[in-house]
Amino acid sequence: MEMDAKLQGRPKTYFLQEAIERGFSAIANRLDREQNYRPYFLLRLKPQPQLEHHIWDLGDMCSRFTDAYLLGRPVTGSAAFKEEEEALRAMLDTCDPFLNPFMAGRMLLAYVDLYLDSPSTERREAVEKLAASIRDNVQHEEDYSYWFKNADGWNTMEHAVFGDFNGYPTFPLGGIMLALARFTESAEAPDCEDLLDRMCRFVLNVSGTFEADGRYQGHTHSGGILTAAVAIMRRALRKNDTAIIDQMKNVFDWTLRFSSKWGWVPDGVGPDDASCESCTITDAIHLGLLIARHIDESYYAILERFARNQLLENQFVHTDPMLPQGEFPEKPIFERALYGSWASWSKPGSLDNCIESVEGCCLGAGIRACYLLWDDIVTKRDGVVSVNMALSRNSQWVEVVSYQPYEGKLELHVHEAAEALRVRMPDWVVREDAVLTVDGEARPIVTDETANGYIRLEGLQAGQLVQLLYPLTTVEAIERVSGRDYKVRWRGDTVLSVTPSGQIYPLYQRKWMEQDSAPMTQGIPYAEQRGGNVHW
Repeated sequence: MEMDAKLQGRPKTYFLQEAIERGFSAIANRLDREQNYRPYFLLRLKPQPQLEHHIWDLGDMCSRFTDAYLLGRPVTGSAAFKEEEEALRAMLDTCDPFLNPFMAGRMLLAYVDLYLDSPSTERREAVEKLAASIRDNVQHEEDYSYWFKNADGWNTMEHAVFGDFNGYPTFPLGGIMLALARFTESAEAPDCEDLLDRMCRFVLNVSGTFEADGRYQGHTHSGGILTAAVAIMRRALRKNDTAIIDQMKNVFDWTLRFSSKWGWVPDGVGPDDASCESCTITDAIHLGLLIARHIDESYYAILERFARNQLLENQFVHTDPMLPQGEFPEKPIFERALYGSWASWSKPGSLDNCIESVEGCCLGAGIRACYLLWDDIVTKRDGVVSVNMALSRNSQWVEVVSYQPYEGKLELHVHEAAEALRVRMPDWVVREDAVLTVDGEARPIVTDETANGYIRLEGLQAGQLVQLLYPLTTVEAIERVSGRDYKVRWRGDTVLSVTPSGQIYPLYQRKWMEQDSAPMTQGIPYAEQRGGNVHW
């Protein structure tokens, strides 16, 4: 393994940033210029392609797309589609949050992110006004609040319904709870805290959603189950409620039992032959990041596998398989709307079950997932900088340059001196097989005492270059997912192929990742993108 003392260009490994930029374009091409940029919720693919308006255009799509542009710009630095973003932002204030109760949560999330981005009095009032309106519209009993509840004795382990999310008590609550949980972490808002706590008590004690050990069945995102779990986890972490923290960690671990190691997460936990909605991947990533950040840092290995694999593969980067063959006048319109969208349905090895239509919600959720992961690649706590995932990005403290999946090499360009720099070693690497240098000089690898899997460097100064080299092994494994066995070829934590794959839109066609030298680009991509104002 050869070391270079200086960085020469950058490898083409900015996968999250590029996915967001594709998503930005897809959003812009799913807006109706004749209706003041109203989003099209549905891109119908069969029998004839067309963009369709639905009630979800406004409170749901408008919110998600506003949120996506706001979160994605600090990651990419892109200034494209500003006119579209401003039109969506203006339209957001005209949406009816109660056209469907699910929409209130999506709108509240968008307003919370706007507040976090620029915490003005006006933006705070927008959050509190909508929260007060939600309080007026929900039901209140004893010490809990809810939109609706099922008959006594209902629970998801025995009564989950698949194919219809309307019967889940968390369906209208998950987004509301998540928005309130994040808002009350940043603002003193007793009324919002009270409403959040009442909803948490309903979900945990009355709704029948989760067993005490974290088990559940049903629709993870569309039914609001995982969204609510993320909110409850955030609130429990803030209150240091260890029992609920453990329960929500168990919810994530239970979900993993039905998911693939590469990040395919079913929207319907329970039966085999399930489908994965991209929104579900986002909820799972969010819950997993909370566990990794606050409870067990080894979970970052799980999240990095999700990031490198199913999250990226669920984004449409080929349009020909999904659209009618041959040329027709409107084809470029549909190609631009499809390219960069995230799938609403996927199998572990294909998007063959997404050939009928693509919903817009997953496009906003995909961008949000990329942002959540990007924001946790590098963190700083108590003067110590931690590199948690080997994904390329710049930051205020250190630039992370990853050569995976081509080479087992991680380069860290130090921007600021810190008490210490911690770096998570890939979980397949034995410490004795790794080589560490600082400015080209070998350093002993010192294990960080605070967490398994991290190495620790002290005394680094701005301008220094840290290089970590390690074997990048290729292995094959059989994994059973949703009732079917799949043969998976891994290179490090990147999936190169999955078989069986699909007939129409097979996934993991990644022979281009098998080269042993990373393709390079000149300069430093996304050099100015060192962090934004919104943190989840």
